[in-house]
Amino acid sequence: MPMSYEQVVSVLDEFPELKRKEVSNNRLTYYYANSPIRKENVLQELHLSGNGYLFVGYLTEYRHHMDKRQFISIKKFTQPEFRSAVKQVLQSFHEKSKA
Repeated sequence: MPMSYEQVVSVLDEFPELKRKEVSNNRLTYYYANSPIRKENVLQELHLSGNGYLFVGYLTEYRHHMDKRQFISIKKFTQPEFRSAVKQVLQSFHEKSKA
């Protein structure tokens, strides 16, 4: 069962390093304000339906599922899977900064 908008927001709000920004059409973007690399967007286009797109460009396990922008739809994630993926994304930013 896909996560609701509220469930997605509650997971993202667990990460104090992420900041919320309202964008067009009642959508939200979450970005890493003090990102160690130039890339900042972690999740974009979060819609009231609960779908949005998580940046996974530095995570090899998602390579076959990402779009050309290096994002993956979150609609099939469970809440625990999504929380884990967000942690992995944030860690990948730090690992990329050391490369």
